Amino acid sequence: MPHLVQMDKKYSKKGMVLIGAEVQGSASEAIEKAVDDHKIKFTVTKGVSGPRLSGGIPHMAVFGVDGNLVYHGHPSNPDTEKAIKTALKDVKEGDLSGSAESLGTDPFAKPKYLVNERTWTNADGRKLVAALISLEGVKGKFRFRNGRQFEYDISKLSADDQELIKTKTGTEPEEEDEEEEEEEKDENRFDF
Repeated sequence: MPHLVQMDKKYSKKGMVLIGAEVQGSASEAIEKAVDDHKIKFTVTKGVSGPRLSGGIPHMAVFGVDGNLVYHGHPSNPDTEKAIKTALKDVKEGDLSGSAESLGTDPFAKPKYLVNERTWTNADGRKLVAALISLEGVKGKFRFRNGRQFEYDISKLSADDQELIKTKTGTEPEEEDEEEEEEEKDENRFDF
């Protein structure tokens, strides 16, 4: 595990996305403990679907920017790192998360956000960590560290979070009318 943590630190800034798949049937609590103990920053999922590449554990698959498998083998095999370096050579501006405008001329530059990644709290006290990318009316576009984006009605955030957005953007969230709110509930069931 420490080898993967180091690999993630070394190559994530260059465009590598590391995803760990627990395939031994461990309990969720045990997986969370391992993530905490090893200070893992990459995504760890319980189980995996797709072609079985090996029965050996640990095992790593490297995919190019085109999504095709370019290598699979033991993570500490020197060929693994060579495959990663070769695959990263194909990373071009715009291939990483964020738009070309936010990346500027440096393909590895950190995207610019209205509000950088932080812990947000909704009116019910639920929390999540994400960055605010853009704001259109009351619809905030947020981005998780793993790149997944979602929209959320910022008027449903805590008063402190709404005030922060107001200071960063100079706008105040408007209240949605009830009809729009019902359409929103039907369209998007995601509510942290």
